[in-house]
Amino acid sequence: MNVLTLLKDHYGLHGIDVSALAGELDRTSAVLLDDGSRVVVKVSKTDVARIRWQHELMRLAGTAGVRVPEVRPALDGELVVVLGGHAVTVQSWLDGAALSELDNHAPDLLAELGVTAARMVRALASAPSPPEPAPGHWDVLRATEAVAGEGTGDVGCLLSRYSQALERHGPALPRSVVHQDLNDFNVLTRRGADGRHHVHAVLDFGDALATARVGELAVAVAYAMLRKADPLAAAAAVVRGYVTEQPLDDAELAVLVPFAAARLCVNAVTWARRATGYGDERTRHTGPAIAALAAIPPDLAEAVVREAAGRSLVPADLPGTHSAVPAGTSIGGHLEPREPVRRTTVNGEPATLRLGVTIEAPEPFTVLAPLDAVVESTEPLLLRHASPEPAWSRWTGVTTPHHDGDPIVAGDALGRGDAVGVAVFRSRETALLAPESVVASQAAAWASVSPDPAGFLGLPRTGRPWDTVRVLAARNVHFARSQRSYFRRPMTLVAGEGTWLYDDRGRAYLDAINNVSHVGHANPRVVAAATAQLRKLNTNSRFLYPGIAEYAERLTATLPAPLEVAFLVCSGSEANDLAIRMARQVTGRRDVLVVDGAYHGNTAVLTGLSPNRYKGPGGAGPDPTTHEVELPDRYRGRHGYGDPEAGRAYAADVRRQADRLAAAGTPPAAFIVESALGTAGSVFHPDGYLAAAFAAVRAAGGLCVADEVQVGFGRFGDVFWGFESQGVVPDIVTMGKPIGNGHPMAAVVTTREIADEFDTGMRYFNTFGGNPVSCAIGTAVLDEIAERGLQEHAAKTGRYFKTLLDELAGRHELIGDVRGHGMYLGVELVRDRLAKEPAAAEALHVSELMKDEGVLVHPTGRAGNVLKLKPPLTFTAADADLFASVLDEVLGRAW
Repeated sequence: MNVLTLLKDHYGLHGIDVSALAGELDRTSAVLLDDGSRVVVKVSKTDVARIRWQHELMRLAGTAGVRVPEVRPALDGELVVVLGGHAVTVQSWLDGAALSELDNHAPDLLAELGVTAARMVRALASAPSPPEPAPGHWDVLRATEAVAGEGTGDVGCLLSRYSQALERHGPALPRSVVHQDLNDFNVLTRRGADGRHHVHAVLDFGDALATARVGELAVAVAYAMLRKADPLAAAAAVVRGYVTEQPLDDAELAVLVPFAAARLCVNAVTWARRATGYGDERTRHTGPAIAALAAIPPDLAEAVVREAAGRSLVPADLPGTHSAVPAGTSIGGHLEPREPVRRTTVNGEPATLRLGVTIEAPEPFTVLAPLDAVVESTEPLLLRHASPEPAWSRWTGVTTPHHDGDPIVAGDALGRGDAVGVAVFRSRETALLAPESVVASQAAAWASVSPDPAGFLGLPRTGRPWDTVRVLAARNVHFARSQRSYFRRPMTLVAGEGTWLYDDRGRAYLDAINNVSHVGHANPRVVAAATAQLRKLNTNSRFLYPGIAEYAERLTATLPAPLEVAFLVCSGSEANDLAIRMARQVTGRRDVLVVDGAYHGNTAVLTGLSPNRYKGPGGAGPDPTTHEVELPDRYRGRHGYGDPEAGRAYAADVRRQADRLAAAGTPPAAFIVESALGTAGSVFHPDGYLAAAFAAVRAAGGLCVADEVQVGFGRFGDVFWGFESQGVVPDIVTMGKPIGNGHPMAAVVTTREIADEFDTGMRYFNTFGGNPVSCAIGTAVLDEIAERGLQEHAAKTGRYFKTLLDELAGRHELIGDVRGHGMYLGVELVRDRLAKEPAAAEALHVSELMKDEGVLVHPTGRAGNVLKLKPPLTFTAADADLFASVLDEVLGRAW
């Protein structure tokens, strides 16, 4: 049958090219028409009545918001043309990438798949019954028939679970007409405005039939679990989307994973038997998924999908009658974190939580049986308990004299050990399959199938922890919405060390964002200095003590002359506020020049001087005395990287503004400028910019304030202070953030002349600024930078880091620009390199994905599309390698 002739004679369409499409039974072709559009031609042996029924299902699906192909009528108005015993239909071509074509399926995309399944269920609830006979090979209720004779290995294991679930819950399952083939080849996606893929359309109603309603979701879940390191996480994501539009009853939740696993078994066995190229493509990822599912305890799988469906999970309990361990032993609690492991590769969510408890003692101790039991095995020691309900306990690290089948009475000695692990389970299969450590995202599910052994062993139970749910709830009650935390799905941090942070679930995160912890989290020298000083003295800074004098001398020695007078305060905002107050008082003027996009702090004065705030959401505009100058951005601005005079060209705007103010009789009091613009998007001044800008301001009688809150203390590597890279000396320098490695301290340093002019007789003091503990910490930070060579390290590692990021820019179109100076870098993401459209949503999403992989970064910039990189100066080349590998992997997820 010539497809082009068929189209011309029966549809009046002129095709110019035909390409075959894969299909199980139909002969399907894509045809390019002479007007540039495409159609899909299906030639089928299926009876016409069934095809017309499928067309009705497509119509119904479309009314429920599921996009499906449109069936085109022939010249005679019929939707089905019968030729030589074959039924021919022509459908519209839908653009998009099949789920099978994407390298990664984000949780949000899988949730959209669940929503699509729910809408399909709702749409087909009113569908007419299918014409007889209905095909049944792929029916989720007939999986054992489809794979008859395949009862061994992982397939046999999964089919056994399927049969048990079907026998127990099958009669209660609601029935409906379903599409029943939402596999990864039949679901199309398209890239949205946010740069991410979204479910776009559903193809192929050829396997539709009346069966269990949950079959729609089970098939979607089955194929969503392919190519996933954690199949249950994928299943949960689909379920979370599904239940937003369609409820699931208890029977459906109980059979969902067994049905999905059985569908994969049918898929694998069917195509292995038929041995076709079409089947090879559809089964090449099925085997690993089947193996992974066989290793998952079925009651855990049900608990995970129940939680995803919004059902509460009740923690299991099994009380004992005898204390199993002696007093004085060390206990590691059930579902509490083990020692966090720092990752070196991209590997998904790590298993960080202990399943069961660990009991350790200096010497071997005798372990007593908490309940009556029977020994089922000794490697590992597995006990079956019949009362108060069937349960199994698994013991590791116990040398036991018992044998299989031995009865045990509560209080009997089980054996001896000095590091004993105990876990309790509701089922024997779970006891045999459960790992020793589990992922935190499944903690609630594990708690429902594995009782806390504390009560079983006669140990005290711990109270409710301050986990992320509890912390967020408290923040929402006691803090304003404006006090936002990082990340859409935040973690709860409990510890840090060097360049790493650790959360309450035992996960480790490489910190690439924290310029506050300048010399590393929990730096031993800083901790020791603070602790020692707290033991001796901490008081009001108006008292006399050696530390404040020593620190002021050490701090000012890092600055060029004539900067020698220090004012010690508590925050960068306080420092900048004081600097502006000084400039206004000394000059007798009010007007201030600021760089567009800058951020200088959160006081009332500084909010009106920070374009990033007053021009942002909720901003009320600048103070009348605030005047912006052009952002010297060589990536987006008028003067680019190729302009050797960019610095002077941008500084010309500073001169214009200063001259304008002078002509108006209100010359500037000051020009406040960050030595690198952080919140504006990690923008670095072109050579010569500050020299020319400072000259213009001073010519107008104003003072020049260098805001070093973000970049000071050696972060640039080749210089200690950022302004030094421009060959200038400001009149006033402000500093904060890194000065105390996280301790709340900051400073303003200026000249003796300005300090004396600021002294009009009104006293200035700061109760806590420069207190003994702060000075001890500040001195320790300076010692750490000097003695460990962290400034030189920042230069060397920063260059290496930028090289890695430049290499990524060569591979990923989303990266528009990489810029940096020492250990301060920015990666600007764009949707189009020519138009430079900011990829703000993508930047936020990248940050979330990297956080999920254990690497912390966050967007900044006027459009929120620049990844800001300002890690502790202890950041190593190996850390840079890990960051780059994770960013590479995340950007490769089908953007």
